[in-house]
Formats: sequence, structure tokens, C-alpha cells
Amino acid sequence: QEAFQKALYIYQNLQGEGQHAADTALCVMHVGQAFELEAENLDKSTKGWEKKMEDLTERAYDMYERALDVFKSRVEGDEPDLDVANIYHAMGNTHNIRGEYMEALRKYKIALSQKIRVLGEDDPSVGWTKNNIGNAFKGMFKLDEAFKWYNECLETVTQFFGPDHPEVAHVHWNLALAYHTKGEVEALKRRQTWHGRWPFRWFAGITKKRLAHEGDDFEKMD
Repeated sequence: QEAFQKALYIYQNLQGEGQHAADTALCVMHVGQAFELEAENLDKSTKGWEKKMEDLTERAYDMYERALDVFKSRVEGDEPDLDVANIYHAMGNTHNIRGEYMEALRKYKIALSQKIRVLGEDDPSVGWTKNNIGNAFKGMFKLDEAFKWYNECLETVTQFFGPDHPEVAHVHWNLALAYHTKGEVEALKRRQTWHGRWPFRWFAGITKKRLAHEGDDFEKMD
């Protein structure tokens, strides 16, 4: 993070526009990614981690918005742009970290659309956006949707890297976590036969709120 901050200071003191502005925006984005990574890897067993997470993700999001303004200013009309797509992907990540899964999905949808237009369906960057869409659905306990997106990602990265690559292993890990979560939820239902009890009503209530848009509705998101 310190190295990115130093680079940002230098770029901001350069005169002129064009490539200097683009370089500065890229550096701003990388500073945001450093804040995002720190937030993602916080020790959740420590006191006050939630407040620190909120602070770090807010700082990351501020950096992303600054970079997005620059990247958008270079784009004519509705032309897709890979830098714009990457910023929306990163914004989705910050929403995911904060548990704001619907906002994450909205940002990922923009990122996915632009990446496909620039890179095509088979690029691993497209696959990773699909993976993170899966992460958002997993966070909402919409596990069948998560499986769908993870498997699409798995097909892409396996085709690109081969079946034994660490990137492929990462997707298998996410799939395993989703299956584990599904098993825990189903086991808890069987154990407690809780459909008429308050824990089930509470869980169903929060899940229903989180799943205002799911499945086919993902395609209808603004």
C-alpha cells in the first residue's frame, strides 16, 4: 500500500493529461485494491474488526470512484472499456466484503457485460467475474445460483489454464465451500425440524429480503 501511495504522489504531480491521467487513475485503482485486500483479510476474531472493515472498504470505494471518473471520460458513447469493467468488478468486491450482495451483483453485471464485449466469453478475467457473482449468491444463501456461476467460471479457467492449475483449484475450493454451506443449512433443518419455530421464521425473513432479485431476475438488473 505504501508503494502505491508513493507512485500516486508522483503521478499526481506530473503535468498534462492523456497518458499521465490514465496512469494516475490506474495507480488510484491499485491503492483501492490494497485497501480492499486489507479489508478482506482482517482477523474477524479481533475486537472492532467490523468498524475497520467499513473504514477500509469506504477508502477503497472512494479510490475506485475517482479512477472510474477518469476512465469514463476517455470512453465515447457506450463503447466497452476494460479499465471501466475492472473498476466495476472491484466495486462489486467491496460490496461483497460488506455483505451488500445485491449491490455487488449490480456492479458485477456491468463488469461482466463490458468484459465479454472486449475480451470474449473465454477469457479468464470473464471467468473471475462469474466466480465473484457466485460468491455474492453464496453470501445470500442462493446456493444453486452460486453453483451455476462457479461452474461457468470453472469451465472457462480450466479451458484456459488446464485442469491442474492453482487458479482452477481456487474455483474448486469455492464450489466446495458452497456445497459445505448447503449441507450445513440442510442438516440444521433436519436436526431441528424448525419450520414452525422462530429461528426458521427469522432466517427465512432475512433470506427473502436478500433475495429480492435472484435467478432469472439477475438478467433484469439495472
